[in-house]
Amino acid sequence: MKKKTFAFVLILILAAGLFVRLYRLDLRPMHHDEANQAYKFGELLEKGEYRYDPAEHHGPTLYYFSLPFAWLSGQKTYAELNEITLRLVTVFFGLVMILMAALAAGKYLKESEKLWAALFLAVSAPVVYFNRFYIQESLLAAFAVAFVICLWRFWHRPDYREGVWLGLTAGLLYATKETSIIILAASLLALVGVWLLNRRKDKAEQNQEDQKNRKKVKPESEEKTPGSSTQKTWKPLLLATFIFLAVSFVFYSSFFKYPQGFLDSFKALAGYGQKGLEAGWHRHPFWYYFGLLFYRHGDPGSPVFTEIPFLALALFGVVVSFIELRKSRKPSENFRAYLAVLAVITALIYSALPYKTPWNMLTFWCFFLIVAAIGFDYLLRLIKIRQSKILLAGILLIWAGWQVYLVNYYFYAYPDNPYVYAQTSPDFMRLVNRLSELSQVDSEGKNALVRVIAPPEETWPLPWYLRRFSRVGYWTASEQVETLGPARLIIMSATEAAKRQEKELAGYVAQYYSLRPDVVLVLFVDNELWQTYLLKKVEGFPRRR
Repeated sequence: MKKKTFAFVLILILAAGLFVRLYRLDLRPMHHDEANQAYKFGELLEKGEYRYDPAEHHGPTLYYFSLPFAWLSGQKTYAELNEITLRLVTVFFGLVMILMAALAAGKYLKESEKLWAALFLAVSAPVVYFNRFYIQESLLAAFAVAFVICLWRFWHRPDYREGVWLGLTAGLLYATKETSIIILAASLLALVGVWLLNRRKDKAEQNQEDQKNRKKVKPESEEKTPGSSTQKTWKPLLLATFIFLAVSFVFYSSFFKYPQGFLDSFKALAGYGQKGLEAGWHRHPFWYYFGLLFYRHGDPGSPVFTEIPFLALALFGVVVSFIELRKSRKPSENFRAYLAVLAVITALIYSALPYKTPWNMLTFWCFFLIVAAIGFDYLLRLIKIRQSKILLAGILLIWAGWQVYLVNYYFYAYPDNPYVYAQTSPDFMRLVNRLSELSQVDSEGKNALVRVIAPPEETWPLPWYLRRFSRVGYWTASEQVETLGPARLIIMSATEAAKRQEKELAGYVAQYYSLRPDVVLVLFVDNELWQTYLLKKVEGFPRRR
């Protein structure tokens, strides 16, 4: 394939990937995890300060890479931020991941394989869904794809240039999330696994040659075995290690302000390991992730959600990769087997951990999509009729587009969607809109006192949606608040509202809104304010900017 053709097709793929990620980017209500990350970033944006918390929020790269997007949008405070600005960060790194799959692999994949890999990553429904999510996973997946490719490149060409890229990607990966240790370990295991398979093949061939009393001649294309050039390798490896530590230290220390953060990042590994094993209410069975990908059909009339075509192609890609490994020991064939082993190992590790949330599967699913591209390219080469190839590719893309539509624009926040998890209900936006309208008729406007009485798990993402109100107080239990006055706006969980006396609540109008499935919030509006609101509603509200 000519370079111009490759570049043109890649640009089209990037354009398609960008479109499906940007279209109605603010459609889905902010998830409580997104709101939590947004609050943490807001502190960095306003105060210029960030301190790594080993117990919460994960690594710092998400926040620091969010700064340019806020600056370019002219947003300088937490109150000025919006959903689109924040989600543009993860959309951007979704495109980075696509580029890494298409460009970083170099000679180790065919041009057609790289383009199919880029396309599959661009239009896979769960990948698009989580790229529209302001959490660390999109950055983790992008840096993971880059790291595993750079590790292979360094393995075959251990020079200073490859060492720089290896150290940089490893540092960014580690500075993104504690679970990066899974990717680092799985990559090394996959590398060693492919090497051992080659060693075994070498011994089998040697035995055959010895039996025939022939002298074995080592092919020119045969890859170097580890340790064959130790003296040339250790200096670039030392450079890669130094860059890894330097990049990690810069981010975790908040650019040298809090050096303790770097040490805390290592201490956090034990805490997150314990969290992953204990799991709590996030405990799910071993097959949870593949169950989400394989098949979901909700209530009658609900469509089918499935990634079966990509799963089947990934399985076929794994088989093809090992068949080619047995036939040849060229670096390209080995690279395919390396990716296949890596995808399987990573998926098994994530599946073995009791703690599971749907977005955690993003990284290993991206590996499988690249392997699926290898399998699909091989399948197309088996088909000799050109029209059949076009028909098969067309059916695959139509199905992928339909899944993208269902997952991201139609069932974007509804439980039928397999990737929706503790998602804020669209009904909650009625509460947000009602608060905005009430603030327009209240004499104090956004300076009105708002009381929020609810446990933390029933509070978020309220702090995000109340960020433009200047006087908001939060209490975790009703017993902490003796009297509801003088607040004219009160938001309580249904459980905490039941603890208040009816006489006290008589001065308020109660309205009920769903925060998440089985979680209800109650908005209490002062009677006088409510009457003013009704009057203004009849007259017509001024148009909101």
